[in-house]
Amino acid sequence: MRHFFTFCLLLGGFVLEVRAQSPLIAPKPTESVKEIEFRDPIPFGLKPVEYGKGTLSDPVTAMNQRLENQTLKLEYDAEWGYLREVLKALKIPEASQLMVYSKTALNPRLIKPTNPRVIYFNDDVYVGWVPGARAMEIASVDPLRGSIFFEMDQQPAVQPRFVRSERCLSCHGGSSSLRVPGLLVRSFLTDQHGRPISGYSQISHDKPLEKRWGGWYVTGTHGEMVHLGNIFGKAAIEESKADPAYRANLKKIDQFVDTVKYMNPHSDLVAHLIFDHQVHGHNLITRVSMEQQLGLRSDVEDRLVRYLLFMDEAEITSPLKGTTDYQSWFETHGKRDSQGRSLKEFDLKTKLFRHRLSYLIYTDSFSKMPEPARLRILRKVYSFLNATDVDLEQIWEVTPDRFPMEEREAIIQIVAETLDRRPDFWK
Repeated sequence: MRHFFTFCLLLGGFVLEVRAQSPLIAPKPTESVKEIEFRDPIPFGLKPVEYGKGTLSDPVTAMNQRLENQTLKLEYDAEWGYLREVLKALKIPEASQLMVYSKTALNPRLIKPTNPRVIYFNDDVYVGWVPGARAMEIASVDPLRGSIFFEMDQQPAVQPRFVRSERCLSCHGGSSSLRVPGLLVRSFLTDQHGRPISGYSQISHDKPLEKRWGGWYVTGTHGEMVHLGNIFGKAAIEESKADPAYRANLKKIDQFVDTVKYMNPHSDLVAHLIFDHQVHGHNLITRVSMEQQLGLRSDVEDRLVRYLLFMDEAEITSPLKGTTDYQSWFETHGKRDSQGRSLKEFDLKTKLFRHRLSYLIYTDSFSKMPEPARLRILRKVYSFLNATDVDLEQIWEVTPDRFPMEEREAIIQIVAETLDRRPDFWK
């Protein structure tokens, strides 16, 4: 069982939000912290979190306000409804499109291998759309309250709006999302209709590729590495057992689905990799934030530190490549230091990123979490990046050759030049 090392720093209690743009109130020294287990439920309906009542500051709530103020107008399209306009307004690239055909979400009667659901996303927002569905689904990450779920009707309206929905919490508030309002990435082999047969209910960058993407279409090349994508129906499942490379390295999927119904004919492999990393990362960040606000403490902060640093990332043994311009779009949107380096630079040969500290440290969900928790996590990250070879092995259980000093020094310098509100200890 993995050992999680904890530094004694700024052990805090409750943190309150005054209003959307107000600074966080520091915890009182006399407030106690209750120790809990990582998988224990979080009472996120209670103050100060008040998931169902509190003031929100997520991107979709902000966009709704623009619609209310009539500073934003969405044009209806007979083919796409409001989808294309919403993606444009939220700055979500169409190249992020992922296709999922397993019946593990809303609209199971519509979703199937010939009519998959598509997901589009950026660093903070996720949009789901199914051909023929009444509404578009949106999950938007709020800094203090986690994933907020909305729907937008796809019929023409004088004043289209995002309507908040909490029915999603029956699935998006359970163990797979770490007991907080969060997101899910699952991997299930399915029958020919998309009904799940067997698989994994929680996917992250720690899972080997051979366990990922069951129930999803995947376009891209991955050499001799294998995955569970593009496999559905009893015959295909049996064929893939005999030949693990069956339906691998596909550059198109129009043999399975009429891709004319979608904005593009891709379910890009690189976008899949980012999606797998980002979803679990957001859930960990939300759990840290809520524990701090509610005066609770598990080992989730140590888990988040390991995750942000990709310490347990699954090995990549062949070059990976997608089929769209998503990779270049993603890299273009990375903050760069004076040497042009970014935490969003891909490697895709032996690891996901060239500089292994997650870009999620720039998102609102991380930067606006209660300050005591943010500082503790950044100090642990900084301590790891400055660790001796002995400490890497004895404390962090990472061999020096797996995370060389040259890479760690580059990360320190990148963050020093690009992170807003960089703490004083980060030199």
